[in-house]
Amino acid sequence: MGDEGLEMLGANDSFLASTGPDEILDRFADRQMIAEMKKVFFKEDPNALGHSYAKLIRGPDGRPDLQDVISLLQREPSTKRALVTLSGHPAGKVPCINAVQFLIRDHALQTMYFARGQDAFRKFYADALCLATMAETIAAALRLAPGAVRGFIGSSHVYHHDMPAIQETLAAARTYIANHPEQGALA
Repeated sequence: MGDEGLEMLGANDSFLASTGPDEILDRFADRQMIAEMKKVFFKEDPNALGHSYAKLIRGPDGRPDLQDVISLLQREPSTKRALVTLSGHPAGKVPCINAVQFLIRDHALQTMYFARGQDAFRKFYADALCLATMAETIAAALRLAPGAVRGFIGSSHVYHHDMPAIQETLAAARTYIANHPEQGALA
């Protein structure tokens, strides 16, 4: 990314589709960023950064909500077509998250997504919570457990100007984990 920051191309991630209490997020996450990303995904008005995905979401039948996916999975539980896409306006900004697929496998709703880019420090966890909310919403409508969310990120990146905050967060996390050995798997 030149002088802008550091990036990892083709990053994979995986996490449980859960928006329940999370001790690590409670301790380290930026609540304002989470609120702003919830606006981006679930409200039609733009957030403070001028983004709104809610109007850009299209299901398999073209609706701007999750009902297409729910209906399709109710009719065809083994389908691979339960996908929402998020595409920008011509000459406009392209959303960071571009496609989210929902599959019923192993008696749970599994979620896959593609992101063209994600800010790994400032926004990843907030995006992840929104993806988990989508998965929980669909799983509840289908009376299924939400399973895992798996993603592929074309450009997972951090910005140089965030490096002091990243170092501060990492130091605080090391201290936290040292004092909470049950969280050691996160180290």
